[in-house]
Amino acid sequence: MFQFSFLEIILYLVVILALLILKPLFQILLMKIKYGKKMYMIYFPLLGRGRQFQNQIQKYNDLYHFEKMIPQENPEVEMIVSNSFMGLTHVFLKPDHIKFILQNQDLYKKATKVFLFGDKMFYKGLVFQEGDEWKLARNVLSKSFEFDQLRARIPLIKRLCEEKFQSVQENEPINIINISGNIVGEVITQSFFSQSFKDLNGKTFLSELVNVLVSIISQYREAPYRCISRAFIFGESDYPDWTLSSVEKQLLARLQNIKEILRVSIKERQQMQNKPADFLTAYINTIQQNPNLTEEHAIQQYIMLIFAGIDTTSHLFGACCYALSIHPEWQKKLREEIQKQYGTYEQLNNENINISSFITNFINECMRMYTPVPYFVEREVKQDHKVGEYFLKKNSQVQLCILPNNYDVKNFSDPFKFNPDRWNKQIIDPFIFLPFSTGKRNCIGQHMALMEVKCLLIYLLMNFEVSLSGEKQVWSMKFVYTIQDDKFIQLKRIAK
Repeated sequence: MFQFSFLEIILYLVVILALLILKPLFQILLMKIKYGKKMYMIYFPLLGRGRQFQNQIQKYNDLYHFEKMIPQENPEVEMIVSNSFMGLTHVFLKPDHIKFILQNQDLYKKATKVFLFGDKMFYKGLVFQEGDEWKLARNVLSKSFEFDQLRARIPLIKRLCEEKFQSVQENEPINIINISGNIVGEVITQSFFSQSFKDLNGKTFLSELVNVLVSIISQYREAPYRCISRAFIFGESDYPDWTLSSVEKQLLARLQNIKEILRVSIKERQQMQNKPADFLTAYINTIQQNPNLTEEHAIQQYIMLIFAGIDTTSHLFGACCYALSIHPEWQKKLREEIQKQYGTYEQLNNENINISSFITNFINECMRMYTPVPYFVEREVKQDHKVGEYFLKKNSQVQLCILPNNYDVKNFSDPFKFNPDRWNKQIIDPFIFLPFSTGKRNCIGQHMALMEVKCLLIYLLMNFEVSLSGEKQVWSMKFVYTIQDDKFIQLKRIAK
């Protein structure tokens, strides 16, 4: 057995620390020398961009102020390179590079060290699946996202809007994200399982599920060094129990409880004679024909749809509410348009949901300025190759950031001005405006999300005036880009 003196142990620790701190710095400096002004370098020991994000909030009340200002202050920058505990991360900004990466998905795989318990939540879900497994899952799920299927859910969305907004207190700060999230989550749950679930831990099933997922993901922000060192040592494998904090163990237990409820529901469905025509039945039929798929795949597909669907859609609606509040002239215009096109909420139906281009333009402008997903899921390079002139080494990390293109005067005139009218004549390259990505792996639920936001907006503006509950709003990150204060909106009922 090897024996080391105390001095040797200290020496080895110093060498390891030097490699972790100095190696990425040396690599980034070499790249900076090679690429010059086209590359922007961001370095901070171990934490990488984490320190920069903190500074952006402190100085500008906006986590992504830097990204928005790149076209103005650093228009020649095509790539940002920073360090992280997984190695160097290459962030591509320009449409040509984004296009190459999205059209050559086989050169990359989704990074799977970024989520604690990701193997128990997401990695068998559509976003992280690869190859034939992804094609099979996409084919099964896509049938439930066809336009006729989506339109059939409009009565459910309308009913939920009326129910969830009924108890809103006037002129009091409310959590508009939570209200819309409950509506969206219930639509997804009814579509997937054709049922609701009992309350858990004093919360609705959906609230408990989302709370657990957000709390697990937040561990990287709340305890970065523990998460970084654990991922560095154990990679993608399950972490030993002794490495988990008491908080993480409690979260894991709550997650397993949720999954057991879903597992029971799946088993009950398998034994039913007359199965409802929903996501779950389609997936069960596919599982029976494909031994590589299991009930765990079905559970994680649902969790992925819930988390991605609730978070992005509800925060997009939150961004719309923010825009209505700070631009009362557009709130007035939009309300007049809605009253002209629909008259009453009862007249909104699956035939006229898309009749108003004005509403579509408003939502597009909100997605341009306040897109909930400025960065796409990080990818890991599978083999050495070039993106344009930039060499990517196997196992390095790649990200796509779409926010700079949204604020580039070459793409959008006067980009810091909120102007939905620009979309009347705006013709945009599909690799410039990418709120739902593009290509074969675009967001499967994009049409459902837009339909839900339209229904929410129409109901809201027919019944309420919208205003901010405070003067200072900080734009931060809660898995998606959003306002830090949950209760930033207040409503006042419109007299009928």
